[in-house]
Amino acid sequence: MQLHGVDTNLIIALRALLVRQNVTRAAKDVGLSQSSMSHALSRLRAHFDDPLLVPAGRELALTERGKSLIAPVADAVAHLERVFAQAERFDPRTSRRVFRIAATDNLELYVLPQLAATLQKTAPGVNVRICALPPDWIVALQRGVIDLKLGRKYAVPGVLNSQDLSQEQFACVVRRRHPARPRPSRQEYAALDHILVAPTAPLAAEPDGLVDALLAKQGLRRRVVMTVPHFLVAPFVVANSDLVLTAPARLLAPFIKLLDLRRLELPMKVGSYKLSQVWAARNRDDEAHRWLRGAIAQTLRTA
Repeated sequence: MQLHGVDTNLIIALRALLVRQNVTRAAKDVGLSQSSMSHALSRLRAHFDDPLLVPAGRELALTERGKSLIAPVADAVAHLERVFAQAERFDPRTSRRVFRIAATDNLELYVLPQLAATLQKTAPGVNVRICALPPDWIVALQRGVIDLKLGRKYAVPGVLNSQDLSQEQFACVVRRRHPARPRPSRQEYAALDHILVAPTAPLAAEPDGLVDALLAKQGLRRRVVMTVPHFLVAPFVVANSDLVLTAPARLLAPFIKLLDLRRLELPMKVGSYKLSQVWAARNRDDEAHRWLRGAIAQTLRTA
């Protein structure tokens, strides 16, 4: 049924009439005058082509059509009340909110251990669902499939908001007994076999990263023997091969001792990049969403 041409305000009057079966009492319930409620009843009768309420002695009684409307009208009003109800204040101590976050695994390592502790302590009913970063994460945010994207900072469209979380510096590691010199020249560095972390790169794409762009400016090209989508896999590959890994220093630090790796001095200034969290602009002022973003930002400030 199309609602065009239907005065949906009549639903409130209709519910009162069906419940009270009395024009005066129905008018009092919804704050109308008796004449206004009588007018509403006339319009409802015309719409349904049924009298709805008919005299029964000194009272009014529902017609069969009126009786059939009691349940659907009650449901419709209940739905409307939920739609227009004031949003409940977010209380992390009692909330049962579920957040869905897409993240690269280096952010998972930086954020999740402390976030789990925060949830346990201050938001025991809040659930978090983490997924790998999809290539179409911008669309996923816009459609509400995910609430947050955590990863490397990129320019985002105006329908998204973002917040910088931290600055990442690059470092280079090899296995302890790798034959490479501690301070290789650019030519020596380019000649080594490399592993590249590419979280969202399609399989058909030619391996390419910030290092490759810098080498290209020097007329050099490295051989990327292997690409992997996960940061946390790469150090283990390096520990068991002669591959070289250039990745965030913060990520590599705990693996140097654990996997018996050693650092090489990069022969060029690779620079740095920012990590950020990104969300749909419509969630900017959502109380629960703001709480989550604050909790995540805090994990990076104290990391």
